[in-house]
Amino acid sequence: MENQTLDLDVLIVEGLKVTPQSSVPAFILLLIIYIFIMVSNIGLVVLISMERSLHQPMYLLFCNMSINDVFGASTIIPRILSDVFIPMSQRFMSYDECVLQAFCAHLHACIAHTVLIIMAFDRYVAICNPLRYAAIMTHRMVLGLSVWAWSISFLLVGILIGLSVRLSRCRWFNDQRW
Repeated sequence: MENQTLDLDVLIVEGLKVTPQSSVPAFILLLIIYIFIMVSNIGLVVLISMERSLHQPMYLLFCNMSINDVFGASTIIPRILSDVFIPMSQRFMSYDECVLQAFCAHLHACIAHTVLIIMAFDRYVAICNPLRYAAIMTHRMVLGLSVWAWSISFLLVGILIGLSVRLSRCRWFNDQRW
């Protein structure tokens, strides 16, 4: 077999392998997980924004993580839920959808890591400079660091996906479906 470049803009999705008998329980379980993720994270964001005593730097960073979790779950789980009832041989995704989902999944992971870096910096300042903590970790500083985390993540993932999209899509054809 020789390596061939595909000119098609359709990809086969080989992710979740669910038998027809277990598709309903898998769908219900994934739906419950998705609802739990959404309710808990949105509830946390609402709680932090409503309660004035929680407007501290670490809680605002928790709010950042919750918004990112809602974004990440909304990127991945709805597609899995839609593919549960489709037979594996008929699961297709356009190349543009694949690129968008890859961008969103990588962005979610990158934002999670950059916000964790900011949380580590917050704890470092709180432990090493406890008397200057309030002067260093102001609301403006937390907002600036949060915007930085989201912006740098968007830039880095944009470069990553932009460079990956330019590559040719190749595959070894071992099966006779094509």
